Amino acid sequence: MRSPDWLDVRQNEGVSMANYAIMRCKKLTGMGSVASALQHCYRERETPNADAERTPENYCSVSQSADEAMGKLRELLPEKRRKDAVLAVEYVMTASPEWWKEATPRQQAEFFAHSEQWLEKKYGKDRVVAAVVHRDEATPHLSAFVVPLTQDGRLSAKEFIGGRSKMRDDQSTYAESVKKLGLERGIEGSRATHQTVQHYYQSINRGTRSQVSISPDALEPRVLRKGIFTKDVEDQAAIAK
Repeated sequence: MRSPDWLDVRQNEGVSMANYAIMRCKKLTGMGSVASALQHCYRERETPNADAERTPENYCSVSQSADEAMGKLRELLPEKRRKDAVLAVEYVMTASPEWWKEATPRQQAEFFAHSEQWLEKKYGKDRVVAAVVHRDEATPHLSAFVVPLTQDGRLSAKEFIGGRSKMRDDQSTYAESVKKLGLERGIEGSRATHQTVQHYYQSINRGTRSQVSISPDALEPRVLRKGIFTKDVEDQAAIAK
């Protein structure tokens, strides 16, 4: 997570510093990948970046365990699907660290509620199989897992988060959903760098401000490995702007 230049200061519902709504997402393929991510989310595996003494402050609003979440996911998955199909999309939703320092308990609760409601509106309530509030890391955040299942029963992450336009629209509508809490969207088109959910978790644990704006060029997938006739590129759905 990289620190941007912050643009203004205002007061809104008792929060003295204008800050940003922050959202990142990542596609998960394979049951093993989903299970591993859920176990981390529910603290069912060793989590070095979490403060064990504060873990009891975490709370779940959907499934109460990784097994329960996996059960809901299995019920939603169609029998016929591609081997490389995206089974779940993992979201991390938070705000600038300074906002948390000033926000009241009620505002914090509203932030998490609005974040979850945004996911329910986008995907459908039954598609949200896990939603956990983490307070045992440096910056509080919501970790959520959704199944990208269309109304006609197809798994299609592309239909929900594919392409620059959808991701940009998501950032705008999400920021709008928490705007009344004194949060705003990052500046569209400003210079920035791409972050994955993994890197974002590392930033959360440093308690630093997150870069929430990404230039159009930064949305282009990077070449990870290149051969004579083929090349592997970065998963574009992991790019958040």
